[in-house]
Amino acid sequence: MTEAFCKLIAAPPWVIQVVFDFSRHLLLFGALVVVLGMLFYDLGRSFGLPYLFRGQTRKAQFAIGLSMALLASELFYVSFLISPEELHRCRGYGIPLDVLNYLGALWGVLATVIVASLVSRLFRKTDESLPRDSKPILERLGTTAYTLLGAEIGIVLTLGFIFGGTNGAILARVQSFGEHIRPCIHGIGNCLSADWKADAPREMLHEHVYAAAFFALLAVMYIVASCFRARKIPAAAGLCVLLALLGAIDGFFVYWLEKWHSLLLIGGAILAFYVLGRNRYAARFTDLKDAYPAIEQEPCAHGCKAAGHVHLADYEAAGVNGPGLLPRAMDEFRWTDEKGRKRPLVLVCTSGGGIRAAVWTAAVLRELETQLDERERRAFPYHVRMISGASGGMVGASYWVATLESPTSTEGSSEYHKEEAPGKTTPDAKGSDWLVANVAKECLSRVAASLVFSDVPARIREWAKRSTGRELHDRGTALEHAFVENMPSLGTKLSVLGPGEMAGWRPSLVWSPMLVEDGKRLLISNLCLDALLVQHGPAIGKEGQRVVYARSGYELARLFPVQSRDTLRLATAARMSASFPFVSPAAALPTVPRRRVVDAGYWDNYGVNLACGWLDEMLRTGWIEENVSGILLVQIRDGVERPEPAGDHFGDRIARALEGVTSPISAVLSARESVMRFRNDEQVEAIARRFHLDKRFGGSFFQQVTFEFPGDAALSWYLTPEERKSLEDAANTTVGARADALRAWWDERRAAASRAA
Repeated sequence: MTEAFCKLIAAPPWVIQVVFDFSRHLLLFGALVVVLGMLFYDLGRSFGLPYLFRGQTRKAQFAIGLSMALLASELFYVSFLISPEELHRCRGYGIPLDVLNYLGALWGVLATVIVASLVSRLFRKTDESLPRDSKPILERLGTTAYTLLGAEIGIVLTLGFIFGGTNGAILARVQSFGEHIRPCIHGIGNCLSADWKADAPREMLHEHVYAAAFFALLAVMYIVASCFRARKIPAAAGLCVLLALLGAIDGFFVYWLEKWHSLLLIGGAILAFYVLGRNRYAARFTDLKDAYPAIEQEPCAHGCKAAGHVHLADYEAAGVNGPGLLPRAMDEFRWTDEKGRKRPLVLVCTSGGGIRAAVWTAAVLRELETQLDERERRAFPYHVRMISGASGGMVGASYWVATLESPTSTEGSSEYHKEEAPGKTTPDAKGSDWLVANVAKECLSRVAASLVFSDVPARIREWAKRSTGRELHDRGTALEHAFVENMPSLGTKLSVLGPGEMAGWRPSLVWSPMLVEDGKRLLISNLCLDALLVQHGPAIGKEGQRVVYARSGYELARLFPVQSRDTLRLATAARMSASFPFVSPAAALPTVPRRRVVDAGYWDNYGVNLACGWLDEMLRTGWIEENVSGILLVQIRDGVERPEPAGDHFGDRIARALEGVTSPISAVLSARESVMRFRNDEQVEAIARRFHLDKRFGGSFFQQVTFEFPGDAALSWYLTPEERKSLEDAANTTVGARADALRAWWDERRAAASRAA
């Protein structure tokens, strides 16, 4: 037994040797493992990536299967060409029989993996994410069948491509054309050496011609698919083709450049990045496109402000009559009702978290306006003064605000919202709330398709013919288009919401993305909030003066007043606040110096800092005392803090063994999240103490309530129907648990306002 095992290790079966040979090429092996993992084993589920490979239409699944077969065949063939010589046994037969053996061995292993996945998915009972009834299971297996059918067609095409080259006339022509490269058939090192291998086998030439022709075929497929952009070709199919092209390029460098391939590959990548990085404002915002042409590619000289350049050094704080709504004379800002009575004031703070946070925010707000209105109309939406937050939460809140109708339009009705140009309802949204259903529509496919088909070609076009005034078809713009397609009201200009805000019935939205270079915030709102961005106070030697300690941000309306008034849409503001770079690029503002905009969650993922800062500013005046009967701070968080598992499972032991390496990284990530939460709680406590100690307000004048999603759902821009339902059910339950207390507080504050009047 021991002797047989030793022989097996010393001379493994040919199939195992082929598999080991393929797996040692980490780039090729990794590309195939990633694709198979997303298709069959929920790899990247937290980002919604498996949706790209399954759950599509039958035509899309067929295209995905076909592209996967082409990817696998290309990777197998490249691995064969760069494999050790002992695997190349059957030269000189017109067609490399070892190629067929190689493909057969690896396709057999691949088929075993697929069958095992299908069987485990069919008989798995403990996974609650899978539907319990048989119909959805059959539907999923049906789409998988179309994927396998496409894969079979791809295999047939690959084998036909190889067999097509067995024609003697074709082989003779290929060998005659390739005679001048025959000495280099074992790599460029032989060409550069004094001792050329003139006896290099002629039969190897056609194998490389196959590789070149197959690469050209894939390149043509990618170029044609890029012309259709984001709608016709599924993103997963394009990703497979793109990975196949990258694998072929890597194989070319490995085979022909031998030991120099790593150095030349890295050098070529650096050169490509250098050329494509010529444009300092390559990634940009479409709604600000009129401001980009004035920006020069090199840092401008002193005094170029007259050319229309926006200098951050020239930024000035807004005065009393600035472009925003506040600060103004408070008698211009209406809050009391028609009879002059004070009203409760609500501030909403919503957290980031992709589509999960967007749906959770929209569902909680809908439940609040519904459950607070039970037995009596309390008109919750018209009492919300300001909404701040980050990322996905602000997407859901923006749509909730944009569809809000005026009080005169909704009088006597239980519905506060209306979509002027409603989109088509998704098939899985039947019977659910239309507003939440629109927010839950997926945006991932458009973003992924743009990433695969548009980003690189767009950068090349920009390099070849630079035009800063033209719309850039990158994944950031695709995300904006998806927002508007799913939620048409997000195409509304921000300035259009201003009159409703001044009238006191429409909430003011405040987005607060962060600038990469200096860590400052960029506030986007109809409100004038510059006072929140300047920290000042006393200093030694400057008695009686207010010294500015720091400026922590800018207002977009001050930097670009014309665009903020005429072109800026809610979708663009939401995209700025949700610019997680791997999903949406960190686009550059047309300013001097340039500043890149990223997700608001880097600075404050909960929006509480702005809400507390606004309350602090208002407490410096008498406006709250004169107009407000009570303040409710609503925090909507899409997740709760979960303790790290400390069990004795395999993964727990591995994690503990690696703590010496992972602890610094884990500490940084934990601090980024926890510091925000603790800092926000401290600010809420300080504001609550101020209201409680101020004799002008009662003990219950200021209250706060937090709604946290206790479950788990995808973080990116796709939710399964089961995940969306769990969010809606959790919103109903969570709000319902606090509805009685909220109604009691609301009625108490209204009664106190009536007595005061």
